[in-house]
Amino acid sequence: MMVRVAFLLLLFCVSGHINAQEVKIEKSKELVVIGGKSFYLHTVQLKQTLFSICKAYGVSVDEVKALNGKQDNALSVGEVLQIPHVEPFKRVDDKYYYHRMRPKETLYSLSRKFDIKLKRILKENPEYDVSRPIAEGAVVRLPLRQIDRGVLEAELRWLDRQEQEAARREKEEATHVAFYPPVRDSLDGMIQQVVGDTTFVIPEVAFERHHVKVALLLPLSVKDNKLPFSAEEIPVDTLGVNIRDERWRLSEKSAPFLQFYGGVLMAADSLKRLGYTIDLHVYDTERDVAATQAVIGELNQLSPDLIIGPVYANTYKLVAEQLQNRVIPMIYPLSSRAGELARFPNFVQMNICNSSLVEEMAGWVSANRGEAHLINIIPDGNARSGEESRLPALIRARLQGGIAEPMVDYRWRSQMRVDSVRKVLRPGVENIIIFPTLDEAAASRTLPVLSALADHFKITVIGFPEWLKFTSIDEEMFYKLNVKIMANSYVDYQGETATSFSAKHREYFYSEPNNIANRAFDMALYFIPLVEKERTNTLNSLRNSDAEGMFTRFRFRPMGNFGGLENRGLYLIHYDSKYNIIETPLKR
Repeated sequence: MMVRVAFLLLLFCVSGHINAQEVKIEKSKELVVIGGKSFYLHTVQLKQTLFSICKAYGVSVDEVKALNGKQDNALSVGEVLQIPHVEPFKRVDDKYYYHRMRPKETLYSLSRKFDIKLKRILKENPEYDVSRPIAEGAVVRLPLRQIDRGVLEAELRWLDRQEQEAARREKEEATHVAFYPPVRDSLDGMIQQVVGDTTFVIPEVAFERHHVKVALLLPLSVKDNKLPFSAEEIPVDTLGVNIRDERWRLSEKSAPFLQFYGGVLMAADSLKRLGYTIDLHVYDTERDVAATQAVIGELNQLSPDLIIGPVYANTYKLVAEQLQNRVIPMIYPLSSRAGELARFPNFVQMNICNSSLVEEMAGWVSANRGEAHLINIIPDGNARSGEESRLPALIRARLQGGIAEPMVDYRWRSQMRVDSVRKVLRPGVENIIIFPTLDEAAASRTLPVLSALADHFKITVIGFPEWLKFTSIDEEMFYKLNVKIMANSYVDYQGETATSFSAKHREYFYSEPNNIANRAFDMALYFIPLVEKERTNTLNSLRNSDAEGMFTRFRFRPMGNFGGLENRGLYLIHYDSKYNIIETPLKR
């Protein structure tokens, strides 16, 4: 599908329906005890919906559906529902402020608003995940000792005013208007506003016109975004869908790729101010071979200068086989597993694979060892292993023939004590510890023991990008152990750059960006000017590239004897004494 249909999905993400009048729900006073638990018995009235009933009682739709054995949201007038009795909501106790999520809020926005590290919020709320949206009304626990008193008091005053205003409106029986940004007058008008009249980061300067044709192939899965109870697709030019209606849900399969699409649009808008005319064609591959096959004919006719996508290996292979005789760069944007795709001469993988990553890590350790004492901690038998387990052997191979003492192996065992670890560390010199695991459980067993020794020994631990996602290990431990991590890309959501990007993303799309949007922005902002400059020589020029985006390092190298290219550009990431992220571009 072309750009018009894809824009529809983006439109549903960034616009809302106003002038919706809610049916007033009178809560039941009939409280019964069943199996030791208290429930209200609510009789469904005309025009009441499951969503509006649950909202009135302050309970989740899924909970009520499960309790009443319902497979969908359909209700019948006169039907009696069991509604769980919940205690009155308490905003603050002696440990937490309990924050109810509002429309468009994310864990990222809470982190910025209350100045709490995202990792700490995830640690206090293990039931949530940054990769999935959190429902409006869900409660997030925020530790009181992490919140500035003035910020919390201002928040509580605002909530009091909102409750008072809601009570006044209910008393006056006024029409409730949802707080959403105004709906665009038309789809075309929305497109013009997003990609035509705004800018980000790059200032307006004198320029010559540059024209680039870009094909964006994403599994947007338009057909999966329908209203239930109907097999009919949402019409492309219809703006009357009420996204507050509980029947409307954006498909989980679509959401991440709309974020990617949004990042590309922001980059295209910035480049427009530099004189670029970008002919952006968006296709829905649906992660389906048949749908992708239909796109190939249009690509042959379009003859784009740059192709971003497809995202999945099976659909990417299909397109690449048809276009392998052309010199059109095809960006493999999200996966780090090339497999047989690396054989295609126009294959460009954005993320370094684990095998290449450990090679780069081994090179850095051997080049920066100096007089340090090297220790290889072998994870206990319960830890999963993969390519990362090759790291010690690669380091040894690079150090062969050196005069320094070789690396010491230390096998970790369950119930390991601090005193036994102390014996392998050396006072007065740097102890570089290799701990080759991606297993959070293994890391949570080992790193705290090492941390207990950090006050008496100089320790540097070499870690992996996956460690940054571990919720059981906080920034203080990373700082104490001087953990150094290498990654293609990283977004410090507390930093000025990411904050500015997020503010502009909210202005464009009324939603918080995730790291997919940040990376997509960097990709488009890097590749489009390069393709315009180099044209048919782009793939050759990439072999010698070494550049830095806002969130991404670019350093493309051939993948062995294959024709494809892989991004081996890396940041060295660690924490300073104030637990701020420090990113240093690695140049080799």
